[in-house]
Amino acid sequence: MRRRLLDTRLGQLHVRVAGPGAGAAPAPGRAAAPSAGPPPLVLLHMSPLSGHMFDKVLPALAADRSVVMPDRSGFGQSDRLAAPVAFEEYARATVDALDALGIEEYDVFGMHTGSCEAVEHAVAWPERVRRVGVAAVPVFTPEEIADFKAHYNAPPLLEADGSHLVRYWEWWQQAGVWWEEQGRPQWPAELRWARVRDHLIAGPDVWWTYHAVFDYPLAERIAQVTQPLLVLAPHDDLWAQTERALPLLPSGARVVDLPHGDSEIFDLLAGEVAGHLREFFA
Repeated sequence: MRRRLLDTRLGQLHVRVAGPGAGAAPAPGRAAAPSAGPPPLVLLHMSPLSGHMFDKVLPALAADRSVVMPDRSGFGQSDRLAAPVAFEEYARATVDALDALGIEEYDVFGMHTGSCEAVEHAVAWPERVRRVGVAAVPVFTPEEIADFKAHYNAPPLLEADGSHLVRYWEWWQQAGVWWEEQGRPQWPAELRWARVRDHLIAGPDVWWTYHAVFDYPLAERIAQVTQPLLVLAPHDDLWAQTERALPLLPSGARVVDLPHGDSEIFDLLAGEVAGHLREFFA
C-alpha cells in the first residue's frame, strides 16, 4: 500500500494504491508499464466518507491486481474545496490523479456519490474505462431533490462547549439503529465511530457535494454507458431510487439484488460483495 498526494484541477488529491503495481509512480509524462493482468480498479466512495470505506474488501480485490482508492476532492485527506463545483468536476479531478499515476485504461466502481462518479467516468472517457460497477443508482424525482437539498445543508454553527458535535454522532447513531430495526446486521461501535470521524474530517461543506449529486443527470448518463455494467442493489436508503432506475439501465446490465444489505455492505457484507466484484472485474 502506498499513499500519494497528486495535483489536480481541484487541489491535491489523496490516493491510496494497493496490490501489484503499487510501487513508485512513473516519471511525469510516462505511462505505467503494461500489465498482463486486468487494469487497475478504481474505487469511488460515498459521501461524506473516504476511500477507507473499502478497507474490508481491499485484501480480496488487491490480491492480484492494482486497486486505486482516491479520497474525493473535499473528503478524507484530499484538499478542501474553495467553492461548490459541478459534479462532473469531481470526476475530472480524479482523472487528473489517474493521469499523474500513469493509468490509462482502468475499471471503476462506486457507491452512492461514487455511483454517479463511476457513471461519469464511463460516459466521459469510454476509451479508458473497460468495465463499470455501482452500488445503488440514485435517480431522484424533482420532489425528492427539493426535499434532499433541504435536508442535506450546512451543519450547525460551532459552539464553544462543543455541543454542535452531537449532531454528527446522532446522524450515524440513528442510521445504525434504523437499519437494526429493519432486521439488518447491527453496526459495531467501531463502524459508527469511523463514519463520524470521516464526517468530521470532511468539514462543514460536505453539503456542496450532495447538492452537486442531486443536480447530476444520472438517469440520462447511465443510459449512455456502453461498457459492461454491474449494479449491486442493496435495499438501503436509496433502494427506492435504485428500483426506479432499473428500467433505465442499458441492455445487458447485470443487476445483483441484495435485499439483506444496507449502506454498509462493504463492511457488513464484505466477503459477499468482494466476491461479486472479483467475478465481474476479473
